[in-house]
Amino acid sequence: MISKLEIIPNEILLSVFCYLSWDKLLMSLWSLNKRFNSLIYSIFSNNKNGIIFNESNLSYETFSSILLPLIFNSSPSIASSIKYMHFDGRKSIPFDFVYQSLCNNDQQMCFPNLKSLYITRCFLTKPLIRTLSVLIQYQLSHLTLTFHEDMFKGADYSRNHSLFILDKGNP
Repeated sequence: MISKLEIIPNEILLSVFCYLSWDKLLMSLWSLNKRFNSLIYSIFSNNKNGIIFNESNLSYETFSSILLPLIFNSSPSIASSIKYMHFDGRKSIPFDFVYQSLCNNDQQMCFPNLKSLYITRCFLTKPLIRTLSVLIQYQLSHLTLTFHEDMFKGADYSRNHSLFILDKGNP
């Protein structure tokens, strides 16, 4: 017998999914069935969708123990469909931790189709600089950095000087 959920058209399900954050979508609906997996995969394959780390309730433990294994072990691979990431340094898991997830032990990118990266309110650290230099050189088409205002305390910089944008154009 087909459940009532199964008769809902894909277009309506995709509209409903837009109201869920990426982490809730994966934790709640991934592996429900092949159809839902396919719909979720299509959401991440869309250039405008991706992973946004700005939820204050997304903990390090949830990210590392639930979401990362789900992203990397999914079939088809969600990691290969992600083209966009946004990190908010004030609210999210620190980028220094997440950069470890971007690269595997061989320093190869675990998100091979990542094209756009937005990092807001960040502090420049050695791991961040190393990771960004590799991403800029080999992978990214667009990078936007805004720096945490504490980086400029005591210096004579306006807020306009705290923005860096790299745009290589559309591939």
